[in-house]
Amino acid sequence: MRTGEYPIGEVKERTGLTERRIRYYESLNLIRPRRSEGNQRLYSERDIERLLEIKRLLDGGLSLRAIRNQMVQPSADEVERDAESYFEGKRIAHGARPHQASLYPLKDRAAIIRRLLRDQDREDGE
Repeated sequence: MRTGEYPIGEVKERTGLTERRIRYYESLNLIRPRRSEGNQRLYSERDIERLLEIKRLLDGGLSLRAIRNQMVQPSADEVERDAESYFEGKRIAHGARPHQASLYPLKDRAAIIRRLLRDQDREDGE
């Protein structure tokens, strides 16, 4: 176990949540504990902070659905990275178009050569 990682029993004590509730929040992807080599859940300080935030929001009257929608939404940085990746892919694809167009004549040439060879084989066979 690394420093700053806690087993579920300790997280239960620190948050006041049941083990079942903690695992339920994990099933909703609200937290993502690391797994040890023995497959034990190990919770980070960030996981514990999120659990306490979930508990606070529920106590404040928010529904779990609203909390999940809020917490599972991608961050602005994630959206920006996705947009950059998308536009980089478009730029690369656009740059490849002239090269794709130049391949078509080769494809046509290959078909012509195959046809000529087939015709030649027929003539040789006659």
